Amino acid sequence: MEEKQIKKILAVIILLSLIPASILLYRRIQSEGQKRIVTFVMDEIALESQADYFGKTSFELAQEYKSLGLNGIAIYEETLSSLADKGDILLLTGAQVLNYAVTNNLDIPNIEVDTIAASELASGALKYALAKNTPKATKIELDGRDWYIFSGSSPARPAGPRDADIKRWSNAGYDIAYRPRNFPNLINPSADWPKEAHYIIYHGLQIAGHPKGLSQIVKDSQNYITGIIEGVPQYGMSSILNKIPTARILSFNQDYINQKLSAQDLIDKYLLAANERGISIMYLRPYIEEQQGEMIVNTKKYISGLRQGFEAEGFLISPLENLELNYKTNSLLRGLSSLGILAAVALLAFIYPGVWGVVVVLAVVALGLLFGKLDWAALALMAAVSFPVLGYGYLKENLASLGLATVISLIGAVLLSAVGSDRESILAITPFAGVGATLLIPPLLFIFHYALKFRNPAKWIIDFWNQPIKVSHIAIAFMGLIAMAFIIMRRGNFPIVSATKYELALRAWLAGLFVRPRFKEMFGHTIAVLGLTNKTWPAWVKGISLTAGVIAQGTIMNSFSHYHTPFIISLQRTLIALAIGLVFGLVLSALARALVYITSNWLKSAQ
Repeated sequence: MEEKQIKKILAVIILLSLIPASILLYRRIQSEGQKRIVTFVMDEIALESQADYFGKTSFELAQEYKSLGLNGIAIYEETLSSLADKGDILLLTGAQVLNYAVTNNLDIPNIEVDTIAASELASGALKYALAKNTPKATKIELDGRDWYIFSGSSPARPAGPRDADIKRWSNAGYDIAYRPRNFPNLINPSADWPKEAHYIIYHGLQIAGHPKGLSQIVKDSQNYITGIIEGVPQYGMSSILNKIPTARILSFNQDYINQKLSAQDLIDKYLLAANERGISIMYLRPYIEEQQGEMIVNTKKYISGLRQGFEAEGFLISPLENLELNYKTNSLLRGLSSLGILAAVALLAFIYPGVWGVVVVLAVVALGLLFGKLDWAALALMAAVSFPVLGYGYLKENLASLGLATVISLIGAVLLSAVGSDRESILAITPFAGVGATLLIPPLLFIFHYALKFRNPAKWIIDFWNQPIKVSHIAIAFMGLIAMAFIIMRRGNFPIVSATKYELALRAWLAGLFVRPRFKEMFGHTIAVLGLTNKTWPAWVKGISLTAGVIAQGTIMNSFSHYHTPFIISLQRTLIALAIGLVFGLVLSALARALVYITSNWLKSAQ
């Protein structure tokens, strides 16, 4: 069979695979179209810090914010230290107890210096601490008062909820999130979780019960929604995620809020997270410093702005009653859809001469298996790195190729979404395997393809090795490395290199008009237009510009690999980025041709 016939057959397989993929995609879009609900939960400790400045309690201040849109509160599990601060217990070190006994001529108790001694001032204040901490506290009597001696010197031992506080918040109608703590060797740490709480949001970098008590945690979590904090991996969470109800949380560091984020910045970020990343628990912290102005004024501004913004976007601000996703995948339809991905990988081989096509295919398959294992995730990753290269690899170098390459990437996005989407991935319980490779591998595959159009790898190596080094070569290589490093450092929700204030302003403006496009995608299209519309430019310049175009196509696949973002949102972002990139590219191309013309004439006049 001739190569041309094989290519046609593979193309037909890809198109036919769109039928089962479209069925799965339709089901997913239907499930994503359900009523959108978010809840606002404010950190009670941060709220208390703000309230202290004005002689108020956190509850009193919360009542003011409730009238503006706040509907929830996050209450931390108490510790021995926090109970002492609230006047519920007396707390001394073992050394202080011994010193008291000696000073007052009392019988010296048999306790160690490096222990913690607690005595109740409020009846029952220590009941949860005594029930869950091990080794068990030792009870002694000293000067007519009962003391409980806890081993170790840490006053941070978990002490359960303060029941009266929880009931007060609940009776006032707040949506309650409880924040349990972990500590070594706790006994059934979930036994004291308050029934009034709606969510469990673990405090710190470990979930309660990690590492030995997770089975009981899973059992007791069924009546709560467990919060997954975006950007904060918590030890033990991965072991329970698929077994409990969950929702995703966005929160910001307190110092970051105080020093960097205006009220409008916070509003924009929370709205973006809900619209584009499916986050439903907005974890709020008030301003507790005044670098940006009056803390209460700014806090009120961003709470009321959040309510108005979310209601304008069609969200309901309410407790999250039912997070079950009405999406069920189908193994048969997934399997049929995956045939299109395998066909695309096979098509990829034909843009490389000789044995290099086989090498590339094996590398792509190995990459998928390395990150995705023997699972659907492997096929999804193969799609993500193959389709962006096919467009510019097969199409002619003209302006129409920009749109056609994007169509090919969108076909890949449909297949990727069909094969990779399930309940866990859409709810962001299971992240996309190898998401970073979707931005890095496609341009590398394209550069390799483009280089082989001119000479074989051995010739490239020989010529490169013997090439005299010029300043221009160093400059170009340096700029290329900077561009690649910039792309890598800018990826993710919490990038190493943050966006400038000008870029943030542009993002906000675009988001106000429509769904915000991804900048890597938009600018990649812009640079690709330069290469596609200037055929007389040197091949190496066109190669660089087309590689930027492939990066844009890879970014398309990267967008759709974030399964928790609604498919329609990702599609809108893609089309908007294409339109803006095309316009910018045509304008920049005209300017570039004018600049080349003027520079050429100037250089000729100097000869």
